[in-house]
Amino acid sequence: MMVEISDNLARASTYQLLARLWVQEPGNLLEPLATEPLASAWQQLVGNIPDHASEEVRVSLDEDFCRLFIGPKDHLPPIQSVWESGELDTGVTTSIREFDMIIGFELPWSFGVVDDHLGNELWAMGQILRKTDGLSSDQLDIAEDLAGAFFTGHLFWGEPLFEAVVSREGGRFYGTVARITQQFLNDEAVRLGIVADQKQARAGIDR
Repeated sequence: MMVEISDNLARASTYQLLARLWVQEPGNLLEPLATEPLASAWQQLVGNIPDHASEEVRVSLDEDFCRLFIGPKDHLPPIQSVWESGELDTGVTTSIREFDMIIGFELPWSFGVVDDHLGNELWAMGQILRKTDGLSSDQLDIAEDLAGAFFTGHLFWGEPLFEAVVSREGGRFYGTVARITQQFLNDEAVRLGIVADQKQARAGIDR
């Protein structure tokens, strides 16, 4: 059985908070991070909130985001297929679209983002958890299987990305974001009953 629905909604909020930080420049998110409901979620994850009043901080974080994830060179695109195969992979994006047909993902950003971007995948996982609200016990079992399948297929790949960001950024903002994302996803793998040998088996298939 899955955990209580209220807990699923809390987990969904964490997934979707992290999604926003991976998919867009964080400067405009700093003020919402200092107010509820995001403040509580962020403090649970990190313990402190950047000074959103400083324009210099906003600009610096936005520059860090662009340098790390957009380029023009030596960047670390948070895109699943790039880290798994070295190039954009239609097989991965096809899988995302198949889940989309089942779930009906509703992404909040108006700008274009490739289907297998980490931000999209985190947001989608949050939406899967939100859709468990009000389901019967039989439906919850099905939802658990769906959540596990999506997590295994689309949120097990990020460790090399997170380690690369931490190596490059250290204790800076995105080094912290990478660490907490990695730890959160490790905890989620345990909650979903996804064990290490499954991860290794999947990695072997991908190669």
